Amino acid sequence: MKSTRKDKVLIDKQNRRIPICSWLPNKTSCQLVVVHGFSEHMWYYHDVAKTLSESGVAVHMMDLPGHGMAEGIRGHIDRFDEYLDNVDLLWKDSPFYLKTKPTFILGHSLGGLISAQYVLRRTHTFQGLILTSPLTGFGAISSLPATLMASLLAKNHRNDPIPKPAGVKALSRNPNQWPVYLSDPCRGRMITPNLYLLMLSMSGKLQEYASSIKLPILMFVSEKDKVVNPYAGQRFFGNVGSSDKKLIVFSEAMHELFQEVECGQILETMQVWINDRI
Repeated sequence: MKSTRKDKVLIDKQNRRIPICSWLPNKTSCQLVVVHGFSEHMWYYHDVAKTLSESGVAVHMMDLPGHGMAEGIRGHIDRFDEYLDNVDLLWKDSPFYLKTKPTFILGHSLGGLISAQYVLRRTHTFQGLILTSPLTGFGAISSLPATLMASLLAKNHRNDPIPKPAGVKALSRNPNQWPVYLSDPCRGRMITPNLYLLMLSMSGKLQEYASSIKLPILMFVSEKDKVVNPYAGQRFFGNVGSSDKKLIVFSEAMHELFQEVECGQILETMQVWINDRI
């Protein structure tokens, strides 16, 4: 099935320019909102969006503030709700959003935390939540030492960017992917103590309120993920209140699941899962 890519720039509540992109099939069965992870941008999901759109799923994406081509301080946000406000843009302000079609939301890593918090705290109705490597707790390379450093720096340098703790080898086991990350001028390499501490706080709150998530959920984690804690992810999933939930655990993949060999399996599983719920 053929699909068409549409691009536009929206303006958020902080008057930042936020680029969005939608892949629209000739015949649409449903739609998917995609929220990328920390330091990423929406073009990492270009192939994912194209593949899904060719099966009839319209896909809507954006760059989060401070990421990719979006305006904002790199690796920073003042309030976590600003991320939720920007998800609002995709269905309230985008001319490409299909208001009569069933809608699912997909979030990766920080985008998973944003997506899960969104379904908990906002009123928009989704037919399902899909999470890949969601930030429900930090992994081995981002745990106690980084938290202590962020807490110390936050006293006087809360909004000053510092190098993010994870290197590219923690993202993918494919060495061909490492130079792609390193050469990408739009990929974030800094994080402010404020954003780090917000992510820590909001992931804790997500664990606390997991039982309030009642909509269908499909989740993918990997046991070798060093960026987020896969066991915190499994604990979160176990506490999710939905009676319709599915968890897939990989043994060898690393954090960036859509850049791993398991991507094909993930896309196939997603397509079947979505089709069964529309």
